[in-house]
Amino acid sequence: MKAAAILLNFFFPGVGSLVIGKSSEGAIQLVLYIMGLILTLTLIGAIIGVPMMLAAWIWGLVTAASYQETTQVVHVVHSGYPAHPGSNPYPPPPYAPPPNTPPPQTPGA
Repeated sequence: MKAAAILLNFFFPGVGSLVIGKSSEGAIQLVLYIMGLILTLTLIGAIIGVPMMLAAWIWGLVTAASYQETTQVVHVVHSGYPAHPGSNPYPPPPYAPPPNTPPPQTPGA
């Protein structure tokens, strides 16, 4: 993943950062690069555009190169109830009346 991010950032600054999950940095790098490209095409803005593109390119490469993959550990807790198809894994609460019983009669009603 890191090698792909570096390669993507080499050709398209910001895209590799987006791939590795650094969304805000990647978006800013991409916008800076595109703005620098547009300024460079105007020739007068090349004084600002070229350094802006270079800064976005270097920032993207450093972001991708400094990325460290993390491993997520998932702990599964067993509830103790059997997981058979068609069975209810959650038994009814102890206060629930048994099914199909008439409601209790109040005296004098």
